[in-house]
Amino acid sequence: MIKLNLLFSTILLSFLLISCSGQQGSAEKIGKEIDQSIESGKKAVESAIEKTIEKIEEIGNAAEETTEQAGKKIDEALDEADKEIGAAADTAEENIEAATESLEEKLEKAEEEATKKE
Repeated sequence: MIKLNLLFSTILLSFLLISCSGQQGSAEKIGKEIDQSIESGKKAVESAIEKTIEKIEEIGNAAEETTEQAGKKIDEALDEADKEIGAAADTAEENIEAATESLEEKLEKAEEEATKKE
């Protein structure tokens, strides 16, 4: 019985040391991918906002234009910003979904391997 406990403890300690080896695991890699996707989405939204601000400033500088023309430019700027923000959100969502699927696959493989070892 003591030998069995010692063997089990040795195996458990080995797994613990392997898991703490400093290498990035699947979850860390997926986490970084998600962070990069979110950062990419933020940059796209910031870019869209900057372009919208530029368009609005252009409108402000065009004081001689009629109110109707200025309104059209504002509408165009807002429509463009809406499209860019929508595209950025879609891209971020797709990247997060892909990263999540990858993580789920890796977790399933790890569970299968753990089951096989038992």
